[in-house]
Amino acid sequence: METMPRNVILDLLPAYLAGEASEETRALVEGYAQTDVQIARLIRTRTLAPEVVPAVPAELEMKTLRNIRRSIRRKMGYVALATAAILMLPLAAMQFTREVNWSLFDFLVMGVLLGGSGLAYVLLSTISSNTAYRAGTAVAVAAGLLLVWVNLAVGIIGSEDNPANVLYAGVVLVGLLGAGIARLQPRGMARALFAAAITQMLVPVTALLIWRPALNDPPGIAGVFMLNAFFAALFVVSGLLFRHASTTTSVQE
Repeated sequence: METMPRNVILDLLPAYLAGEASEETRALVEGYAQTDVQIARLIRTRTLAPEVVPAVPAELEMKTLRNIRRSIRRKMGYVALATAAILMLPLAAMQFTREVNWSLFDFLVMGVLLGGSGLAYVLLSTISSNTAYRAGTAVAVAAGLLLVWVNLAVGIIGSEDNPANVLYAGVVLVGLLGAGIARLQPRGMARALFAAAITQMLVPVTALLIWRPALNDPPGIAGVFMLNAFFAALFVVSGLLFRHASTTTSVQE
């Protein structure tokens, strides 16, 4: 323990004080505190008065903030690289076959979808270190991305030009509004995703009532409902993960 750098312990201390550290991290911090008076005092204050959040030294707070910003910038760089790599695939395919014929607009739309989804996950995943919360975020972002991409590419109800597919914007809107109302807290996020799942299944029902002939086109009525059930299931899985996160730890306000 004597060889553990103090800066490492300072990086781990905020997670320890917030109650989000693993057992191994807690053991490291508590072991180091036996030889460090300042860190021991912070831990003792939290132990004696757990309802009171101990004051974190300004230097430590600024260091933690800088580390978080550095991590976000690094992850955003990874998102940009991954987006560029994925877009290179259709660009390369266009050089060898006429079956792939993307316009500049297609590349821009896909770049915005991929980059925006990646950045959304990076930012939302910094809200909490809880594994279930991050997994729920990943599933929700992936489901939203896939839903929009399928609609733009081929459409779920009939072709991509079918006006019934515009209804799927309501699914995304319900999820975003629900997340905003929940202030990204896990229990509220669970409700938002469950609401998105219900909205997802209401879309083919509405289309069946208004655009009945369109559902005769491939993949047919059964196929449309199966596709919608698939997306609804993804939203439900995400909601369940957020609900699990709400039972283990809360996102810091």
